[in-house]
Amino acid sequence: MTELTIAQWLFFAIVVFISYAIRGSTGFGGVTVPLLALIMSVKTVAPMVTFLGIISSAMILQKDYRHIAWPPLRKILPWCGLGVLIGIHFFKTLDSETLANALGIFAIGYGVHSMWRTLRPAPERYLPMKAITPIAGTVGGFVGALFGASAGIFFAMYLDLLHLGKVAFRATVAAILFGLGIMRGSGYLWAGAYDRDALIICAAAIPVMALGVWAGNHLHANLEPLKFKRFVATVLILSGLPLLLR
Repeated sequence: MTELTIAQWLFFAIVVFISYAIRGSTGFGGVTVPLLALIMSVKTVAPMVTFLGIISSAMILQKDYRHIAWPPLRKILPWCGLGVLIGIHFFKTLDSETLANALGIFAIGYGVHSMWRTLRPAPERYLPMKAITPIAGTVGGFVGALFGASAGIFFAMYLDLLHLGKVAFRATVAAILFGLGIMRGSGYLWAGAYDRDALIICAAAIPVMALGVWAGNHLHANLEPLKFKRFVATVLILSGLPLLLR
């Protein structure tokens, strides 16, 4: 990663701090990879984010593990494993440019959808959890393994249907992402993704990530959900456009 300029390293630090402050406050976050993919390869960023995700989830769970909702966690993790297997296959076979373009499309599409939902809330509908669980787990595992991030939102949607309280929600989504991170990390290790560049960027990101999670923990009590959703949606849309034009 010696080819990065000072300005790019500063951008890297800001993105990591903000992303993990969001994760520390909500238990999930999905803006790290789309933004960092603007300055480095998705195949370098994805293993790094997976490694940091394991550590950041552990930091959250160290305090909140007593609030984990275990039944939904046990039901969704096997489906996550299936999604990871499929995602790692495509991660290994697709080139970085194709991954970046696919990530751009996904980021813009989901960003637009998220913003629309904050402006036009959908009416309450009954959705059978027996059908939602395998879909959320498999798709979340697939997207997480293919892009290295952006999967937390699927699990957030899944847990939102269970109407968990704020603390239980954050603890459970962090526990799902911890388990998913172990699966993804094992897959990336098998695929040889943890090369010299990935290890250097992991080492550089750890202290910034820890500071972000600490800040997010302090923001958690005063979080305004609607503003947070609109902020993340805007960032996803804006970060997706350059990925399609690079």
